[in-house]
Amino acid sequence: MTDEAYIKNILRTTPDLWQILQLIRRLGLPQGCLAAGSIRNSVWQALSDQPIELLNDVDVVFFDPQRPANDDLAIDGQLQQWAPQYQWQVKNEVYMAHYNFNDGPAFDSVADAIGHFVEVPTCIGARLTSDDQLELITPHGVQDLMTLKCRPIPMYQQDARHLAIYRQRMQAKQWQQRWPKLQVSDH
Repeated sequence: MTDEAYIKNILRTTPDLWQILQLIRRLGLPQGCLAAGSIRNSVWQALSDQPIELLNDVDVVFFDPQRPANDDLAIDGQLQQWAPQYQWQVKNEVYMAHYNFNDGPAFDSVADAIGHFVEVPTCIGARLTSDDQLELITPHGVQDLMTLKCRPIPMYQQDARHLAIYRQRMQAKQWQQRWPKLQVSDH
């Protein structure tokens, strides 16, 4: 089984993740997908022989320049109505390019935005097509994710200012306590 097939199998066979993917598809958001920690954590749980459970918020990302930024709250409200058991976090990535830095270029798609998440194994998204096919968005590949390695994306390795954000996240997240085999590095 390829690494991508392994990840898709987790998404397809984990009832919560499959339901979330169906709800995101139901919203009909441009480039809408599940992203980041929900997928990363589930893969690391499976690789660590741990039960797969949602640990944090459910990141829903999309890319729609026609929608105002505050529409995220309305979409979040719709998801809360449909499935209040999840902690939804909805972001139109059109507005997220300057989240950590004001001098970064604007994103041109969800894939571009996902590729700018801080850590390589967090740079993952998944969407469910109309015919129930799973599409993965993996701008940096899945090798780090599948080998329990965590490092910053190249942009966050470029200088002390960027690297400090990565290090702060690693300090706050304490992922190695949950996944002892995880290898965390600065490069």
